[in-house]
Amino acid sequence: MRYKIKAGRVTEVRDVLMDVELDPTTKRPRPRGKRRGKALAQQIERNMREAVRRLARILNSNFRGGDLFLTLKYNDERLPESKEAAKRELRNFIRRLDRAYRKQTGKKLRWVAVTADRSSKTGDPVRLHHHLVLDPLAWELIAKHWPADQFSYRRLDGTGDYTAVALYMVKNAGYERQVRTWSTSKDLEKPIFTAPKLVTGSRVMVPKGARIVERVEREDLETGFHSGYLRYIEPEEPAGKREFPDTTTQAHARATLIGNSKPGDPGGGGPG
Repeated sequence: MRYKIKAGRVTEVRDVLMDVELDPTTKRPRPRGKRRGKALAQQIERNMREAVRRLARILNSNFRGGDLFLTLKYNDERLPESKEAAKRELRNFIRRLDRAYRKQTGKKLRWVAVTADRSSKTGDPVRLHHHLVLDPLAWELIAKHWPADQFSYRRLDGTGDYTAVALYMVKNAGYERQVRTWSTSKDLEKPIFTAPKLVTGSRVMVPKGARIVERVEREDLETGFHSGYLRYIEPEEPAGKREFPDTTTQAHARATLIGNSKPGDPGGGGPG
């Protein structure tokens, strides 16, 4: 069976096949001991990758080049006592910022946020901080609601695929099974899932000008399941030049580009 997931300019194609010749009476027993532990670790890794893809779909459906990746930090005097306390600080900040943004633009602020306390590289504990992807804002507006020396931001690049940003945010926040890592504003666009269709080995036809960024094929010998995964970015439609809020020279210095092209460390000044 094949189905597609459309999120902005990014399309994912998934093929899931089952070997109909597989005899259920010959099903292998579940692994035990070390093998069972290894299987659990692999499942957790798969779950984390799926969480990253879910978050990436939200980002890809709602944000584009020029939107902000904002990092909020704390000095010693302001550092919250716990992660829950930090989340309250974040909610209060977003509420104030949204109110100011509506007053200035007449629109609701769109955002996706995580509260982070882990290194995205090692998983070790780090100082509490926050990462947000949100509509473009003037540096001065943010500075009215968060100390200017305790935040920095970059702009999303124009690739349209922010999977690397999603990976960074999920790892930085510390992935936990059955716990949603991120929070979002209401009424964000959702990815579109097509109805599954039966296919018989046909190749995926990628639109002209599209760029393939991930291709995975797997076979599970224990269950008889085969799977395929393809992700590609469609070319950007011609559009007029995008306008951004007025910013200071200080803001321009902070506003370097991030996106799917540099998956190592999109945080740009964040503790994680």
